[in-house]
Amino acid sequence: MNKKNLRTFSDNARRLELSVITALTVDGIPTEDDILELAGHLRKIPLYSVTDEEFIEVIRRLHEALTIEMGIGSFVVDDHAPWLQARKAEIDPFYWSRYQTDLRKQGWGPKVVTSLDKVTDEILDLMGDPGTESGWPRRGLVMGDVQSGKTSNYTGLICKAADAGYKLVILLTGTLESLRRQTQERLDAGFVGLDSSGVVNRNRHRREIGVGLVNSARAAGVFTSTIGDFKAATVNILGFKLKDYNEPVLLVVKKNKRILENLTDWLITFNANQGGEINLPLLLIDDEADNASVNTNLAKATAINSSIRSLLKVFKRSSYVGFTATPFANVFINPDTTDDMVGDDLFPRDFIYALDAPTNYVGAQLIFGEESPLDCLRYINDAEIAFPAGQKADSVVNLVPDSMHDAVRCFLVVNAIMDLRNEMPKHRSMLINVSHFTLIQNQVRDILDGLLRKMQEDIRNYASLPEMQALKNNTLAALHEVYMREYSGSGTTWNEVQAALTAATLPMEVRSVNQKSGAASLDYTLYKQNGLRVIAVGGNSLARGLTLEGLCVSYFHRGTQMYDALLQMGRWFGYRNGYIDLFRIWISEESANWYSHIADATDELRDEIRRMQLSRLKPIDFGLRVRAHPESLLITARNKMRASEEIIHMMSISKEGLESTRLLQDPAVILNNFVAAQKFTEQIVASSAEKISTYNFPVWHGVDKALVVEFLRRFQSHPLNLKLQSDGLADFIGTSNDQKLLSWDVAIPSGEEDIVNLIPGVAVNMRRRKILEERDKRSILVNAKKMRVGTAADEKIGLTENEIIKAEENFRAIPKNSDKKNIPGHAYREERTRPLLLLHLMKPTHGTGGMAYPLPDECQALIAIGLIFPSLDIASQRVRYRINLVELRNMMASEFVNDDDVEDDDGE
Repeated sequence: MNKKNLRTFSDNARRLELSVITALTVDGIPTEDDILELAGHLRKIPLYSVTDEEFIEVIRRLHEALTIEMGIGSFVVDDHAPWLQARKAEIDPFYWSRYQTDLRKQGWGPKVVTSLDKVTDEILDLMGDPGTESGWPRRGLVMGDVQSGKTSNYTGLICKAADAGYKLVILLTGTLESLRRQTQERLDAGFVGLDSSGVVNRNRHRREIGVGLVNSARAAGVFTSTIGDFKAATVNILGFKLKDYNEPVLLVVKKNKRILENLTDWLITFNANQGGEINLPLLLIDDEADNASVNTNLAKATAINSSIRSLLKVFKRSSYVGFTATPFANVFINPDTTDDMVGDDLFPRDFIYALDAPTNYVGAQLIFGEESPLDCLRYINDAEIAFPAGQKADSVVNLVPDSMHDAVRCFLVVNAIMDLRNEMPKHRSMLINVSHFTLIQNQVRDILDGLLRKMQEDIRNYASLPEMQALKNNTLAALHEVYMREYSGSGTTWNEVQAALTAATLPMEVRSVNQKSGAASLDYTLYKQNGLRVIAVGGNSLARGLTLEGLCVSYFHRGTQMYDALLQMGRWFGYRNGYIDLFRIWISEESANWYSHIADATDELRDEIRRMQLSRLKPIDFGLRVRAHPESLLITARNKMRASEEIIHMMSISKEGLESTRLLQDPAVILNNFVAAQKFTEQIVASSAEKISTYNFPVWHGVDKALVVEFLRRFQSHPLNLKLQSDGLADFIGTSNDQKLLSWDVAIPSGEEDIVNLIPGVAVNMRRRKILEERDKRSILVNAKKMRVGTAADEKIGLTENEIIKAEENFRAIPKNSDKKNIPGHAYREERTRPLLLLHLMKPTHGTGGMAYPLPDECQALIAIGLIFPSLDIASQRVRYRINLVELRNMMASEFVNDDDVEDDDGE
């Protein structure tokens, strides 16, 4: 029975499903026979009586929940003595037990709950032991995926910390009140068990919610609420003091200088000893730790960084645990020296833990990876007219592109189909992120509001008519066209969708979500009974932490190439149970390619933690690895963009692959690089290098590094091709004493296009590559292969057959890689003993029709290069790049502005 064909799911069926999963997962993970036996027995009770069709669906859903898994994760840790197991017998797991029960009641898969139990135990064990006076303070970081359930992880961690004896929990959210309130709601339900909004029950007590409905015998204290952030005056009026509480106390606080300072002052004034210290164990969780918390000021600590460190200093016993979704977080990259990195009180010097996402998580690799099974991406190619590069804060927007109209129509159709399906989320959201300027966001909102109202009017008037008559209306005809193009295979008919449109779409509204519109602009809790259906238009307010409930359609047109910013803007990551076939993302092809690139780089660094764990390396080693990773340079540049004219960046190239994916558009430079390739090839042919005859394209072995250095000095790279700066590489290779860099393999891989006679006797078929022109950056971006010029097969060049087989076997030996169809290029670097330089001769095409891109006279091919490095000696693996930030700033001015041109409230 296909879930989407079952249109009704009774309360009895829901009760049966939750009762089975709750009863069977207390003592372990049940088998399929266990599920069938218990469900069959319960079905005989009137409260759980269901039809045969519903029973089959319940069993299917329970089996599906059984298959969802979550790994334990990996971590690197400095010297630390485990303490948790020795204290297990004395710890009453009250808070954790009821949270675990509540997760099961929500339908969480048993394997995921079990893994969460293990993961939170491991992280708690890496923190300080609240039962002792020694081993403090502790500083750690937990890395998860965007929208993967980090909140559930740190809620579980808070519950266990409270059980173990932590007396105060401070949870720092982002800088926006909307996110703080949403986080408070989740902690009220998952940890406290009481509604903090002031709603009371019939006995005039605070209303029990979430875990409070599981067991209300105890409840944590809470000094903040969904109504407002911490206010010292309010706390003093109520007479709250930490020493008066037997239970742990929770505060959910924005990252706001004034609020944090007031909280610290209140803690010292009313709770500290005469020396200004508090001897209670503190757990401070910093959500989105790479946002606002990091010190990016070289002269003195930034305001929020300083405020957090001042707060921590009050407590003799404190554990700071940051949570972030990007391993390229500023927390690793900002310090200029190793000493600065260790000296920063927020650097996770004690442990770094990388979470694994559950197997039903929809992440960057699943959406943007080369082997993605999803058909959810729709490319935008008409947005530049409405939202041109360099748009100002006060620019006037008179229209939105046709692609945005199409996306809105898609949202309407999706809602109708979801109404026809079983167990869909009540809330439904569409995201529109096209500008960081509030005025532009509001203009887009107004245009779409008019569009939506006109469509709703037509739906009200025509959707109830017979199909032939209804489709004479332009709105209904356009919706029908979207249905036929996108969703004709969704298990519904157009007649059913048309009949459902009125109820599905009339409740919809368009809202702008930014700091001017206020925290209540996207408050889903006000619509708990019937759900909120909203088209949310915003920028930064939609880009960090805030969850868009039931997000099914996204429209994203932004110019940033900042890896951390792009990941955080991807609110479409998460869980789409039951409607993964329906959700759509409108995005530029360039941005989609960047996401694919980021996914690969992020996975690579997560794998690095696993390798470091096996090698017993420490957090400082991972911090240095991230800072030296080629992808970190852009973030380093952004941190210093406003204050510096130049940066010196040390980048590791050991086992790295570097490509000139971005090329200068200047015809003189294009011709220069072609001539440099000719000269380089002539020198190789005239040298003692051995030409390898086993390939059907030119490959030479034993090319002297002096020729490589000379070529790199001739080749002109683009300033924004930050990973491959030819001058810096030439200096590095020329001065290196590493024996592995003395002799090179050089190849000119062949394609299927016209033959180019590069020099007499060396003829190569060009490779076709689609390029994008970035006129504002004076560049050509080679992006047809997911930000790759070459292919994975290129990295086999120069390896023996046995080396290739060994590399592929080692890659497949990793469990998560066992079912992957293709072997990525980086897998072959483990076996490489000599560096490889690739000359790519390209026939560039552009535009939707694949037109030939014009090259200068006498230039037969567009030249790009790639360099693949083996494992190098530690002493000689870092390239020193000198980056001119003046030029970088001019080229990327629009990417270094703060999202939303409005300041948040200062708090009290």
